[in-house]
Amino acid sequence: MWLPGPRTRVLAPSLPGAAAQHGLLMRLREAREASKPERLAGQGPEPPRIRGLLLVYFVALTIFFVHNSFLTAGSIVVYGHASATGSHHVALGSLAYYVISNVTLLVYVIYLFILMKRRRRSAIIHNITFNILSVVFLVTWYAIGEKSTTGTIVDSIPNLVIVVYFLLSGRVRKTFVIDRNNSSIV
Repeated sequence: MWLPGPRTRVLAPSLPGAAAQHGLLMRLREAREASKPERLAGQGPEPPRIRGLLLVYFVALTIFFVHNSFLTAGSIVVYGHASATGSHHVALGSLAYYVISNVTLLVYVIYLFILMKRRRRSAIIHNITFNILSVVFLVTWYAIGEKSTTGTIVDSIPNLVIVVYFLLSGRVRKTFVIDRNNSSIV
């Protein structure tokens, strides 16, 4: 006879199959707990995870890194084959400045990733510095004819928004809390 309603299955240790299931579940739980890194006694609580707008920024920084890598390589290729690509000729000094400034930003992004992964407090000021430096480079690229007015304005807006976010966000201050000197959460 079938009875409607929820059915629950109770593991009874007296049954051989149930005991094996229970043992398997306990071993899985122990393995999961063993895979988690233990915090040392003096380390205190685990730092907050990178979430929300900070996670979006982290993803955007990754996209920026890939995009600028291709732009840097592409600018060198176009310089070498300007007639084949149909582009205007760019002075070697302008190209060198563009490539060096892009590589500087790329190296800085790698440094930011390291600081943010380690939740270093210095990640806050370095992210602000990076975004201001990005705007400075955009303006100088405009000045040497490598960037349009519209492109300069459109590309500068996200950098300026992030500067304000890093200055005002409580999440940023709560996430990047590890001081370099004592490596503990402050």
